[in-house]
Amino acid sequence: MVPFHAGSKVYPPHGTASRRPDFPLFSRRDKLYNRTVARLNDYGRFWRSGYTVRELALNGFRLLVWSRIVSALTHSFARRGAGVVIDCTATVQGSRFIEIDDGTWAQRQVWLTVPLIELPEPPAGPVLKIGKRVQIGPRTTISAVREVVIEDDVLFGMNVYVSDHIHAFRDPRTPVKDQGLAAAGRVRIGAGAWIGANVVIVADGKDLEIGANAVIGANSVVTKSVPARGVAAGAPARVVDRWDEVSERWSSGREDAGPLD
Repeated sequence: MVPFHAGSKVYPPHGTASRRPDFPLFSRRDKLYNRTVARLNDYGRFWRSGYTVRELALNGFRLLVWSRIVSALTHSFARRGAGVVIDCTATVQGSRFIEIDDGTWAQRQVWLTVPLIELPEPPAGPVLKIGKRVQIGPRTTISAVREVVIEDDVLFGMNVYVSDHIHAFRDPRTPVKDQGLAAAGRVRIGAGAWIGANVVIVADGKDLEIGANAVIGANSVVTKSVPARGVAAGAPARVVDRWDEVSERWSSGREDAGPLD
């Protein structure tokens, strides 16, 4: 059989992997089919993991139906990507200054905020930007007045606090709550990073960057930048391990996961 020609494109003959020319109607139908199959396969992974039908049904309804309805009615994001899930218990303030990209999931009681009441005037554009497939753990707070950028595939544990600002407190005669905000910095968390439970990340008037695939140990307080593929822990956090690109080994000599001695 001879290939099918359509303009400058050549399509395989009938019976091979691709049977149809890429007409717009077929293209849209194929994309929908592929997305549906991918979603069903993803749900199948949960089913095979051992969850009960009741767990899957109730949580699926809660996240994929009810939470999306609540978010659609209450949030006006500057940009909302496809497949974003904001749990119905999450709090979002200043949503028109927040961007969230495809596939991100904000879990129970997450707080995403742009504290407009503390600012002399609204920002010129989005100041909290969250990338694709980010997982934000329960009770995590992310607050931005200047710029907080979270790149793709970042994983947050529970009870994390991320902010590009702090309260001013240098006037000893005025209650801290009445002193407003100190000069804000900027925070960037690189793609693929893992932020452990109870971590605090604060940029106090400067730029703070956590590099791609970096790991921040639980209960750490991060006030300085952490390099890509570095492991930081402590209060204040310091780098305790790092991937060496030349030797292709961890500087500690350890290859297993877990706390460092």
